[in-house]
Amino acid sequence: MLRTLPLRKALDYLSNYSEYEMENGRLEEYIKEAKRIEEDSLYSSKSHYNASAFWHKLYFWIGIPNSILAAIASASAFEGSTTLAGSLAVIVASIAAASTFLNPESRSSIHKNSAGEYHALRNRARIFVNITSKRNLDEEDLHRHFDELASQRENLNAISPQIPESAFHKARKGIESGEATHKD
Repeated sequence: MLRTLPLRKALDYLSNYSEYEMENGRLEEYIKEAKRIEEDSLYSSKSHYNASAFWHKLYFWIGIPNSILAAIASASAFEGSTTLAGSLAVIVASIAAASTFLNPESRSSIHKNSAGEYHALRNRARIFVNITSKRNLDEEDLHRHFDELASQRENLNAISPQIPESAFHKARKGIESGEATHKD
């Protein structure tokens, strides 16, 4: 609207713009940005939970067979089947080395912690939108509350492990199918 008015009319329009409307416009920007943080946090949280679940399953898929093979190798050695015992021992050592290198238990735990932190940030952003922004705060307090959300998101983005693409796609599919929707 301002571009179509001559400069003088535009200046008059702005000078008559009420303080409330200006404040409300800034408030709307805070709310819009907080909703972006809430949405980003939802996708990040769900993606990290999916990554955690993958690594947790892998931990058991590696650990259980390895334990069974180790027991068979041990029994074979006592029965005198040294070739079988030796072969199984090599397999067990290889699986143990892969498990140590991949460290699925630790990766699962790290992703789960990140998921929980993003989930908490999502909740804080939702509370900001639905409660904090509706209190009669001055702009400085509103900005401080919002700044805390933005800083927490930046910090989480910096310290969280990278989300595997498959975990993100699974999260997006679940979110779009309504898995993350709360019923009132």
